[in-house]
Amino acid sequence: MPTTADSTETVEKQNTEKSTESTGKAEKRKRAENVDFTGSKKKKWEDPNKKVDPLEELPMNIPFKIVDGVRHLSPYWACYRTRTKGRWIGRKMVEVFSGEFLSTNRNYAKIACKMGRIYVRDLPIRIISDTDDLLVIEKPPSLPVHTCGQYAIHTVLGQLRVNEGITGLRVLHRLDRATSGVLLFAKNYETDLEFKTTLKQGEWSKEYICKVDGVFPDEEQLCDQPIGPLVISMGIQCVRPDGKEAKSRFKKLWSDGTHSVVQVHIETGRTHQIRVHSQFLGHPIVGDQLYNSTVWGSTKGKNAEYQKSFEEVAIEISGKKFQVFLSFQLCEDVRNTHKSENWHEKPNPEYEQRMEHLAADSTEITPETPGLTVDQRPEFDEICQKCNVESKKVPDNHYQLFLHCLKYETPKWCFKTELPEWAVQK
Repeated sequence: MPTTADSTETVEKQNTEKSTESTGKAEKRKRAENVDFTGSKKKKWEDPNKKVDPLEELPMNIPFKIVDGVRHLSPYWACYRTRTKGRWIGRKMVEVFSGEFLSTNRNYAKIACKMGRIYVRDLPIRIISDTDDLLVIEKPPSLPVHTCGQYAIHTVLGQLRVNEGITGLRVLHRLDRATSGVLLFAKNYETDLEFKTTLKQGEWSKEYICKVDGVFPDEEQLCDQPIGPLVISMGIQCVRPDGKEAKSRFKKLWSDGTHSVVQVHIETGRTHQIRVHSQFLGHPIVGDQLYNSTVWGSTKGKNAEYQKSFEEVAIEISGKKFQVFLSFQLCEDVRNTHKSENWHEKPNPEYEQRMEHLAADSTEITPETPGLTVDQRPEFDEICQKCNVESKKVPDNHYQLFLHCLKYETPKWCFKTELPEWAVQK
């Protein structure tokens, strides 16, 4: 990049500080070769699990001049790193850089991308411990643990396979897709059996951090309300009289008057336990799409006052009869709030008509050629909903839940992470 006599503009890998030294390209290369760097820049750049200190990457002994009492540095290269902001999601990188990095030329980002200077890295999966028997990681939000629903590649197991070449792991416990934190995998049957046995025996101490609505009470709050399924097909739970035993202890760490960060110890491991219990206490997790909503009633399900009564009914499963409590209205309302059609930007009548036609008993369909590989299949599938229906923009709170698994431990071992940024009191 050419340097003017009194200042220089450096973008992405160049500093924006002034320089009064005008040199040719050959002199710049020579000066760059004489600059000392601390450590191996390439190694730090390629290691996704190692935290990089930006100061350690900066060059040393940069030439400078003092002109009119002002210290002017010569141009130097430096790496600029940034975390993705919520407002960036769904936007093109060129648009983000041109709109928010105003010190650069409006075309810089596009050119730098073409040159390979700017790129987006995969979500880092930090490895906490890796032994012959056990792999412990810090799960990022937005990834389910394993293949489920519409997720296959973008899962923790999928990313470990693609990016780290790690396969054959056994899932010891799970975290919700949008939850982050400590996650353990066994590498063999013996370890799998040992850890799951201690888990079932209640030997695991499980500590979480969450951010909830409102000012949480100063005193520790115990919630031991039973939890059971409400919408089985969606995995949505609720407090119900015939639910399974569940126990959570909540302790406020701090509050800003609008939200509170709370420490939670759970003695059981029911699906969505912390989310359901925090809802019951009247302090649902901030932005929780499932449980922080008035579809649960005007108080969002506080004290399980759903304003839709439960009825005791008899159901039959595998030839056995059971008496259960159900709220058909609540179930229907919650299901309708989260059904897949709500993600569609607009309906596709042609697709619906085609599916009705193909599904009709009178329609003859030629079977596909047996043994088709993935590479042999077309990019567009006429019966695939994803291929035929335009989806809405995914809201930011779909990717991250303010719920983090901070520490798992037994008398024999302990694995923990640092507090997430949103849980640190400013």
